[in-house]
Amino acid sequence: MRIAFFGTSDKSLSILNILNREFDLVLCITKTDSKVGRKQELKESGVKVWAKENSIDFLCVESMTDSQKEIVNTLEKHKIDIGIVADFSFMIPLEIIQKPEHGLINIHFSILPKLRGASPVQHAILKGLEETGITYYLMDEKMDTGDILHQVIYKLDHTETTDVLYETLFKLASKNLPSVINDYISGKIRPTKQDHKEATYCNSKSKPDTTYIYKEDAKINWHSEASIIERQIRAYYPWPVAWTTLGELENNLKLVSQIELKPSAYFNYRVKIMGVEQINGQIRIKNLQVEGKQKVDWMSFVNGYAVRT
Repeated sequence: MRIAFFGTSDKSLSILNILNREFDLVLCITKTDSKVGRKQELKESGVKVWAKENSIDFLCVESMTDSQKEIVNTLEKHKIDIGIVADFSFMIPLEIIQKPEHGLINIHFSILPKLRGASPVQHAILKGLEETGITYYLMDEKMDTGDILHQVIYKLDHTETTDVLYETLFKLASKNLPSVINDYISGKIRPTKQDHKEATYCNSKSKPDTTYIYKEDAKINWHSEASIIERQIRAYYPWPVAWTTLGELENNLKLVSQIELKPSAYFNYRVKIMGVEQINGQIRIKNLQVEGKQKVDWMSFVNGYAVRT
């Protein structure tokens, strides 16, 4: 089986390694280098770095519209039998999906048809679900609507942050992937249609017409229940990180420890909240970071910004 992998995330390495070991992985298609940090330095995707280190041909694309013809030609050149997609960030046109003989298998981190879209891991945490999982399905031209090949259930323990849950699900996905591919190609697996009436979507709170995560989504609403705030902080770590302002922390009754800020504090400064715990309906902050400053624990923050607690 000559395989092409479509993906971007650094966490894809476990999938890339298993594909390279068990099959003939000949092509990686990933995003172009992105600008990061204050200096806007170019950073290669984890998939591109891996492909270079393992002498696998790769193609970097900025958009599907501009690169569609090039992708089709590259798939033809490498005589790709099947494609595997994981955390790719692009909607893939039908022409590309149909080019390999056996189509494209997408690895989606929810139990479809629940939580269709680009951020199912974050929304599983936000919703406080008891379980999530992995769906391997055959892609079609719509978002996460294709026929299901296999699903794996994963029980949540309600302490996971998004980065930890992503890493866990990627490793679990790679473990099951070879048997899914082999059983699909051999005909042992019969694709099953989704019940579209049961579908839910992980829409953005700030931009409901999309399923991506935005910085605005991570703004803490202190009128919410403590359990919701705690889940929000775990879901938005390590990006974009749940945030509030210095002024909203002052005399906040939702916090275990109320504070009064020094008159010199800039009340509109943003504060990222990295770690908390829920205690009797209130929130105890463990770690936070004031705009332009280093990450500190709660007591260090109080000593620097408060006149009393």
